[in-house]
Amino acid sequence: MKPITALSLIFILVSCKQEQKGGEVLPAFDILLPDSVTRLNTAQIQEGQPIALLYFSPDCEHCQQETDSILHHMNSLKTIKFLFVTNDPLERLKIFKGYYRIDKYPNIILGIDEQFFIPRHFKGITTPYMVLYDRDKRQRKIFDGEAEVRKIIALVDSL
Repeated sequence: MKPITALSLIFILVSCKQEQKGGEVLPAFDILLPDSVTRLNTAQIQEGQPIALLYFSPDCEHCQQETDSILHHMNSLKTIKFLFVTNDPLERLKIFKGYYRIDKYPNIILGIDEQFFIPRHFKGITTPYMVLYDRDKRQRKIFDGEAEVRKIIALVDSL
């Protein structure tokens, strides 16, 4: 067998196997919570419910619109664990938290990626950027820019 053909076959088999597994696992990284003391490592988040990792900026108009839409549809989204993560300063995060009354939503974790893990890991992203993971913490969908909440709901219902 020619080397190029063999490599192509291996690539196809590996691709199919990764698809069956469901994609990349939610990476482990630390999030500083709004109390400015507590750190949560994403590896500590239990499997069993879908996870939406939303990389955002509190001052971003599109991020604010996405947040409004998510909160407006929260009755349909309460089975999803949301990780709202930013690299912005703590003061801005606290203003965002207060304005949207995030404490009312037990399925939302708000925090800061102090190590800039998300932009390094996902490379070249802008805000908002959402990665949806299934109940086994496997990546299922990426929304680059504002995500339509109806698409999130439909996708989560199919997981």
